Amino acid sequence: MSEYEMHVCIFAEVVMDKWNELRTAYKLAQLKTLSATAQALSVHRSTVMRHVDALEENLGVTLFQRNDKGYIPTEAGLEIMRLGEVTDSQFSQLTARLRTKEQTLAGKITITCVAEIAGMLMPSIKQYQCQHPKMRVDIIGDLRNFNLEYGEADLAVRVGSKPETPDNVPFSLSEIKLALCASKNYIEDFGMPDERELAQHKFIALKDRPEHLLWNEWIYHHVPEENIVVLASSQQILTHALFAGCGIGVLPQEMIDNNRDLVALPLGEEWSIPVWALVHRDMVKMPKIRKFVDTLLAQEKWAVDLF
Repeated sequence: MSEYEMHVCIFAEVVMDKWNELRTAYKLAQLKTLSATAQALSVHRSTVMRHVDALEENLGVTLFQRNDKGYIPTEAGLEIMRLGEVTDSQFSQLTARLRTKEQTLAGKITITCVAEIAGMLMPSIKQYQCQHPKMRVDIIGDLRNFNLEYGEADLAVRVGSKPETPDNVPFSLSEIKLALCASKNYIEDFGMPDERELAQHKFIALKDRPEHLLWNEWIYHHVPEENIVVLASSQQILTHALFAGCGIGVLPQEMIDNNRDLVALPLGEEWSIPVWALVHRDMVKMPKIRKFVDTLLAQEKWAVDLF
């Protein structure tokens, strides 16, 4: 490898970590004077000199001949100018592509939520994709809280108390009112329960016991273990069991009110569970995320589909 070729390789290696100095040298090779270069880069003349001196020291070559007419690039300086032109052009093209991509919102957004409330998001997802047809929405339905800080998801929809994690920004979406109920078939078979007769009735509950599902914990704490006759891994399964008359369970109040096959139970217990959208603070201003959050916040009606 010739000395000239070796210099070219060195130049390429320092492009990324010495871009400020390289850009200064590139502009100086174009404009020839400290004053013109400083003005073009909006820096002080001393900054231009410092960048050039540092780059020459790092590369071990002389980039400019200094004389009363200004700074005349050497062969190495001309190579810096050519490399700078290519790099500057690539950066400009990259910036344009990224801006275009953000404006058109092409790509994907990943959302995590418990499967039972995924139905709440569908009107917003439909509207979002109508407005931005090049966006794909990936939904992860899981009880586990995925970590936004490590990029496991772009946005989380969670129920329960307001999230207090310092690196995430919460948005209040809705409130789900829940109440105990049973199917008419169950009432016909076992009668209408009251608070003093819980031990005489059958209940259904989730097998897993996440702390934020207060209604599920209420059943475990107030009903004898032998009276919890159906345990399931998902709310959808419990809903089917409830409609089949297997036992008493909990559903959204709106769903109870709008279904003739369900009977609200006057046991004095109901729950109000807030729903939150959660975005990492470093991602909240990204157009694809901000626009989806805005769509969620503008959604007029929220309903939980448990089937």
